[in-house]
Amino acid sequence: MAMMRLIVEQTGKGLHPSEVLVAVRTTDGTQRLVVSSRSLLNNSIPVGFPLGERHDAILIELPRETQSGAWRVWVPKDQLIDEERMRA
Repeated sequence: MAMMRLIVEQTGKGLHPSEVLVAVRTTDGTQRLVVSSRSLLNNSIPVGFPLGERHDAILIELPRETQSGAWRVWVPKDQLIDEERMRA
């Protein structure tokens, strides 16, 4: 399986000029985290390989800790994009 990207919504600026605040839609609501603006591409961030799967959700590890302290979150499958497809 190829590396995955997670669809996010940019919601603000980070503390550093090279950072942005993004919102991630999870199966339990919304999580927010600060990421490098260089990692943001077409409203998505890299998340690597899925760690688990259940029904219509996939467990992923985020590149940084969320504001609530989570590193791993369950996200709906439709929030993930295969990185290979983005290049095509």
